[in-house]
Amino acid sequence: MTILASIWAQDVKGVLGSGTDMLWRVPADFAHFKKSTLGCPIIMGRRSWMALGGALPGRTNIVITRSPDFEAPGALVAHSLGDALELAKRIAEAEGAHHVWITGGGDVYEQTMDLVDELVVTELDFDAAAAHPGAPLVKAPLIDEEVWGVDPKRSDEDWQAKSGDARWRVRTYVRR
Repeated sequence: MTILASIWAQDVKGVLGSGTDMLWRVPADFAHFKKSTLGCPIIMGRRSWMALGGALPGRTNIVITRSPDFEAPGALVAHSLGDALELAKRIAEAEGAHHVWITGGGDVYEQTMDLVDELVVTELDFDAAAAHPGAPLVKAPLIDEEVWGVDPKRSDEDWQAKSGDARWRVRTYVRR
């Protein structure tokens, strides 16, 4: 069975980024993201796609947009969240992928919170607002502790060593 999961990094105040850019560089988290998502379909919104600047290799990229003429070279385009999920699940089953990953942005994470089975959240010891005064800030969805529990076997208890801009740790949440 394919698991539907969201994966994101957030700062100490729950900030994901600016909406069009990441506000930090943490190479160890990039490596964690790559290891987690490689070989699996990933779903993202148009702004996240544009912020990436192109398809992430080694995984099927699916971009959600309402624009009928939007093209995403190296990716598949879906015109609704439902279409993207159906497409990703078919691809995952055909390729034997263990996950379908929701990779952003904030609106897509919010729209899928009731649908996903897992949340894989990298917490960064970093304050984006302080580091980038005046930048627009996009917040991660709130994680309701009555719905989600931390999986201690797949979560870091302590901070990992600083990588680039911040120390980091991964928290994996599963539905209670």
